This record gives sequence, structure tokens and C-alpha cells, in this order.
Amino acid sequence: MAKTRTERLLICAASLWLAIAAAWPAPPSRPPSRPSSPTAAAAACSLEQVAVLTGDGVLLDGLLYRAAGKAGAKAILLVHGFGGNFYSGYFPAVAQSAASRGYACLALNMRDHDSGPKVSDFTDNQADIAAGLAYLRTLGHSRLVLLGQSMGTNRVLYYEAQSADPSLSATVLVSGPGNLFEWNARQFGQKPAQASVDDALALEAAGRPEQLMLVDLGPLGKALYSARYLLSLRGPTARSDPYSNIQKVTTPILIVQGTADRLIEPEVGARLKGAATSSPRVDLVRLEGADHSFAKEEATLAHRVLAWLKEAAP
Repeated sequence: MAKTRTERLLICAASLWLAIAAAWPAPPSRPPSRPSSPTAAAAACSLEQVAVLTGDGVLLDGLLYRAAGKAGAKAILLVHGFGGNFYSGYFPAVAQSAASRGYACLALNMRDHDSGPKVSDFTDNQADIAAGLAYLRTLGHSRLVLLGQSMGTNRVLYYEAQSADPSLSATVLVSGPGNLFEWNARQFGQKPAQASVDDALALEAAGRPEQLMLVDLGPLGKALYSARYLLSLRGPTARSDPYSNIQKVTTPILIVQGTADRLIEPEVGARLKGAATSSPRVDLVRLEGADHSFAKEEATLAHRVLAWLKEAAP
């Protein structure tokens, strides 16, 4: 029997609806809850945004995590790497976990935080770290830990080498890049790496150390550096070399690397450990599958760091 025009339209509409229903993605399943999530840890601590003034007059923003109840003696200062800040990466998860175990934890901006032109000097970070530690001491914390992430490891090691701060009880180095000139040379080759240094030296010799240069950082993109800033990181008289600075560190040291970190060379951790000749204890931990920023491995990192601190710096 011949179908009417209306019947044909209904059949076509039904077929189209079935096709759409078959192709429509199923709703995502609920992800499993993480046993040590930052949200759970946050319940055991208070959060306060703070501003810390350095000795040379720079105001730094930060976030203070404190354990509920009476403050103890122990505290951790979190020092970010290149382009980072006090709230990025795993800092909130580690700080909340630390606070839930009785540590105060201050995540503090360095003066060259985030993106944008870099015009300071690497050595200026000594004043930044000193200000953060001094702030923690004013709160009654006398056993202090420095934790540096990526280039923050270089900042931390320089501070300790220069200050010999007696209030420090331990040092944690996470995803350290090693020598910054060597890192650049691995990305582009020795000659291009040296060429950028030579350009900065020429500007310095011409009396223009603050002139900005567009610097290629390979996997990190491009950034504006003043000639002064570039030379302070990887010039011939730079003081950022972690292998020489770590020789003067006298606290226990934990070095943490991820096996899936594509930004740094795997041998950096072993080189740092071998150079730490003044430390009473140096441990190197490699976390399987973790990348440079420990994305999705924040809880594992926090657990390993805090377990080590409990043993090495109780």
C-alpha cells in the first residue's frame, strides 16, 4: 500500500531520531574520589592571603596555610619556579596536606612571578626567600623547611649557600632543572645558547643592561628578559649553578623527580645528590609516571615529602 506524504515524513523523522540517539555520547561516569584530596585536607587548616615586604622594599603576595589549633614549631616555605606563582601547580595540595599534619605552610610569590618581562636579578630572590622565612619566624615557627619547584630549586640552593640560615631544618628539591646554561644548550645547542649570552653581554657593555631581549625557551615558549636578568641566570658570572651551591647546604636534602618529566634531564637528580657533600643526608626519589608539575600526582608527592620530613627532620 502506498504511504501518504505524512506517513513518509513520520518515518524519516523517527529514523533520524534513532540515529542521533545512537551517536550521542553516554554521560561520563563519576570519577573515583581521591582519599587525600585537597578539599579534605583543607578542613584541617586555615587559609590567609598575606603580603610580605622584602628588605629592599618589594611587596610579595602569598598564601598562608596553618594547622587548626595551636601553632607548632615547624613550617614550610614553598618557592615556585620560572613563570609560577603561589597558587599554581601542586602547591595548594601539598600545603593543605602539610597543614593537616601540623606544619604551617607559606606559598610565596617571588618578585619575577608569572609571565611578563623579567627585569630583576636571580640573586634578588635571596631577599624574597629571606622575607618569607622571617615572616614565618614572626609567627613562632623556628624549624623551617625550604621546598623549591623547578627553577625554585636553584633559588633555594642559592639562598642556603649564601645565608647559612640556622633556622632551616631540611631542604626539598622538586623537578630541579640543573645548571640553567646547560639546560638552554640542551634545547638549542651550545652555539645558540652562547649567542644569547653574548648578545646580553654586548648590551651590558654598552651600558644597557635593562634592555629587553626576546628569549626562546623551547618547550616553555618565548619570554622577554632584560640583559641583566639573562646574565644572572646563565652568564659567565651567574650564581645560579645548583651544583656549586648545594655543596654548602648543611641540612638533610630530599631530591624528587618524576620519571615522565620531559623538561629536565634524568641525570640531574643524581648529579645534585653527588654534589651535596656537606649534607648529613641526601635522598633521591623518582616517582613513576609523574611529569614536571606532578599533575594528577599531587597527593603522592605530598605523601612522600611529608613522610620523608617526619623521618629526616622530625
